[in-house]
Amino acid sequence: MQFKTLGRLTAASAAIIMGLAGLSACGSSSSGGASADSGSKASDVEAALKKGGSLTYWTWTNAAEPQVAAFEKAYPNVHVKVVNPGSGASAYTKMMNAIKADKDVPDIMQIEYQALSQFYTPGNLLDLAPYGFTSLKSQYASSAWSSVAVDGKIYGLPQDTGPMALFYNKKVFDSFGISEPPKTWDEFIKDGEIMQQKDPSVHITSDSGQGNLVTSLLWQAGSHAFKVDGTNVTINLKDKGATQWAKTWDKLISEHLITTFANQGTEWYQAANKGKMASIISASWLRGSLEGSVKESAGDWRVAPLPTYDGKPASANYGGSSQAAYAKTKNPALAAGFIKWLNSSKESIEIAKQKGTFPSTVKELNATEFLEEKPDYFGGQQINKVFNQSSKDILPKWQFLPYQVYANSIVNDTIGKAYEGSTTFESALQNFQKDLVKYGNEQGYTVKEG
Repeated sequence: MQFKTLGRLTAASAAIIMGLAGLSACGSSSSGGASADSGSKASDVEAALKKGGSLTYWTWTNAAEPQVAAFEKAYPNVHVKVVNPGSGASAYTKMMNAIKADKDVPDIMQIEYQALSQFYTPGNLLDLAPYGFTSLKSQYASSAWSSVAVDGKIYGLPQDTGPMALFYNKKVFDSFGISEPPKTWDEFIKDGEIMQQKDPSVHITSDSGQGNLVTSLLWQAGSHAFKVDGTNVTINLKDKGATQWAKTWDKLISEHLITTFANQGTEWYQAANKGKMASIISASWLRGSLEGSVKESAGDWRVAPLPTYDGKPASANYGGSSQAAYAKTKNPALAAGFIKWLNSSKESIEIAKQKGTFPSTVKELNATEFLEEKPDYFGGQQINKVFNQSSKDILPKWQFLPYQVYANSIVNDTIGKAYEGSTTFESALQNFQKDLVKYGNEQGYTVKEG
């Protein structure tokens, strides 16, 4: 599993992250190494790879070491030092601390899509467009590409993606006389009610209000909660999509149809193993976790499209990462060359797939061998076909906040109260919005409520 969920940061630690990433950094956002107008050309990349040099790469992916070994074999004059800074918020804190000090900053950084804007907004990332990256667009799923390409600039290259899906225990559903997975959220609620009526120990799912998942569910509901234009931000958590999600989750919580076990915690795994959690709202990367840690119910699980509000296909990304280069890297062409090889070469992509990474490249997503895989764990179902279609059904035009890591960190303090049942989700979303507007303005953005 390449996607690592962010832990529940304290507001103080998240503030440190964003304080370092705030607009005060804009004054030092010059691309000391290169920028879009520096005269660099795509031909510089191959020349730099042949000439060689040293790079430092910060990443938490388990594919990094074998990928770098293969890269150095192909380009023996280049040495890449791999450093694991941890994942999620802790990694971003280390990255931002290094950037602020302008000392020991890695040339290449792994950054999740939802966190990318907090690095490129202050000008800390190299624009890869001048190095020929614009021509790579057709190689990637549109949702992944739109996460790295902004206003004609390219701030990273997609590594993996996390199209959402519903993992469900077919044996459990069958035991309640439910022959098909729910196609709508209304059906999801009804199925949950059937389970509770017949056996209160079984819940249709578990959701603890983890920040990344809440964000992805808002996206999947059709919300456009965040609109970002440079330093101008509009937040509207009262739009149709957000309201639909809030009303649905109000019902799920108030009727006790779901549990709130910590995501992938001990109780969560026990419920999944024992058939007490009938389904899991997640993304393609969950496959590895289930196969590795939910072995008692192996063979019972299947994958279906995520339920929607109107029955029409709709999905979102939940996770996924890119590789980006530091704006002041001493060797921008070499850094660009490594990133290009890492996320577009067949050899590197195959290594990543073998390590469990769900690809972001169209060729791999549509490969016959990939689509027709029939894992025994999922009863021989061709689950990659479901994930592939989900990738195509991801709703367009979603935007993350330029302080999304902070936003996700305070979900527990705001929306978390609705999961506890002490307020409604509509009210919780408005409190969340007020906090985000206040915080964004304090960081130097111009933030208003939609």
